[in-house]
Amino acid sequence: MKFSALICPLLLCIGASAADLASGPAIGATTMSIPVMDVTGSYKGELVCYVCDYDKAPDVLAFFRDTSDATAKEIIQLNELYLKNKTRGFKAVAMIIAGEGAKPWLEELNRSAHLEIPLTYFRKGPKDAAVRVYNLNPAVGNTFLVTVNRTVVANISDITPDQFNRVADATSQMLATLR
Repeated sequence: MKFSALICPLLLCIGASAADLASGPAIGATTMSIPVMDVTGSYKGELVCYVCDYDKAPDVLAFFRDTSDATAKEIIQLNELYLKNKTRGFKAVAMIIAGEGAKPWLEELNRSAHLEIPLTYFRKGPKDAAVRVYNLNPAVGNTFLVTVNRTVVANISDITPDQFNRVADATSQMLATLR
């Protein structure tokens, strides 16, 4: 009962664009283990599964198709969301699907924006198994999964930086249900 009370309000966070271009696992799905190459986090230079590391913690798993100004803005917004909620055990990670070519861009973004969230990339780029495991649509620029206890409670996809409040609102709603 408590689980459905958590999910039902979050369903309202998903707009028409997400319905038109679906990406990522459905609400209620279990988040699967996926290794990513850590560029800036506590496992810098290592292959790590942040899904596993975060385990039951409330978090946002953010997938970005490639590097761009819009991606940079959304990663900075995600970091701000993390900073606002980290005392509540909240976690966040940014994952670039494009692959190893994104590493210098991620390093520079981290240097210039002084980010605390880990910045990572898919080792094999768009051909990485994680793309299939998470059903990431290559036509979608980004997919934000709001999760707790390794369960997706909101999936917000293909948004612009001006729409990031949808991720923040879904996160706030999720955190409000936790004790």
